[in-house]
Amino acid sequence: MPVTRRQFLSSTVAAGGAGLSLGQVLRLQAANKTKSNSDTAIIQIWLGGGPSQFETFDPKPQASVDIRGPYGTVGTAHSGIRFCETMPLTGKVIDQATLIRSVAHSTNGHFVAAHWLSTGYAGTNNVASHPSAGAITSHFCGPNQPGMPAYVLLSEEQTRNPNIGEVMGTGHLGSGTAPFTILQDPFRSPFGQEKLTAAVSNLHLADNVTLDRMSDRKTLLQHLDTIQRNRDSARTIVRMDAFNDVAFDIVTSGKARQAFDLSQESEATRQLYGSHRWGQSALLARRLVESGVSFVTINTAPDSLCWDWHLNIVNDDRPTDGSEGPSRGMDISGPPLDQMLHALITDLAERGLDKKVLVVVWGEFGRTPRINKTGGRDHWGALMSMLLVGGGLKMGQVIGASNGNGEMPIDRPVHPEDVLATMYRHLGINLNSHTVSREGRPIPLLAGGEPISELL
Repeated sequence: MPVTRRQFLSSTVAAGGAGLSLGQVLRLQAANKTKSNSDTAIIQIWLGGGPSQFETFDPKPQASVDIRGPYGTVGTAHSGIRFCETMPLTGKVIDQATLIRSVAHSTNGHFVAAHWLSTGYAGTNNVASHPSAGAITSHFCGPNQPGMPAYVLLSEEQTRNPNIGEVMGTGHLGSGTAPFTILQDPFRSPFGQEKLTAAVSNLHLADNVTLDRMSDRKTLLQHLDTIQRNRDSARTIVRMDAFNDVAFDIVTSGKARQAFDLSQESEATRQLYGSHRWGQSALLARRLVESGVSFVTINTAPDSLCWDWHLNIVNDDRPTDGSEGPSRGMDISGPPLDQMLHALITDLAERGLDKKVLVVVWGEFGRTPRINKTGGRDHWGALMSMLLVGGGLKMGQVIGASNGNGEMPIDRPVHPEDVLATMYRHLGINLNSHTVSREGRPIPLLAGGEPISELL
């Protein structure tokens, strides 16, 4: 079927970079019998690149210097539990979270591991064949409030992290479950301005269209509609307009517009989260789930590939364009991560959202136990640490333990499927559910795994 001018122009209001307009995504979502009565939600903080367990939540101060690394440690609200010295604020509220120090899987590849953690299935050959947790949530739950997208992805420039759209995408579920994607440059964003002025009009959709330009685009589409209606009076046009009205309402006005409006937050709250992309994204995520979004992913990478520390785990002023690898060490990445986590944990609890909202903080793997010859750590799927916060689950725990050199779990191994099963249980999704492949074959929700019993 030939593409009309209207369809071509509509596709510029992209959702998730899938080439479909947000209106088309809404229509596809409506075709799915997916609405749940649950009002639970998830905020996933994705530490893309693979954060080091040593430089975050499982330091080894008694190990030799080539293992423990260059940073010291700080005490936490858990007696005997220490964090990297760059994470003191999170340590103060860790009693409101659960720390898991024994997450493990069997791959060291970025794409395969990221796909595994996102879907419950190991990725192969850079092909994202399974839907991500966000897409699963969109499919089975839909949004918690009408007029809101079910699944939102907050990321930086897609061109600098080409796989994120795949591993956080829809797989065989198709574009009806695609994320509503917001792209921001962390170093040029108005979020970083001194006074933290409202940046809603400068939030970029996946095709770099800003919200301020949406009104003009709507006017143009309405003009083309007038021409089209002279030739086509079919009811399908009316239905198309209804969904596009909802789509435009999401990004230009109404409840969703207000949810994206950070100027409605006090200056004190915005400063609590921090004047950087990660902090303001966490604040935005809180506003979104509070307003009815079911699943929000904050992609902290690439930000100069901040967690993929092959060359150095201490900032050494290497170029930030990636030409010589990452230059951001934990002295650069630690403080904003620490601030955003402390703020989000505190804010959710104070607002009573910690029962409804589950926060999941993880990346695709940990890092090698020994510092390499260039002062960095390499990929290590055999062990990683992660945080879970809220969700009405049992907090204030440390689950699992690693050996003295931070190489492997020695107590209570936890696997990606277990974490995903816990997430789906929180959302009210039946773990025995299936999706259907493009060939009509039923696909189990997960290949295995059970909800983490200590949390229940």
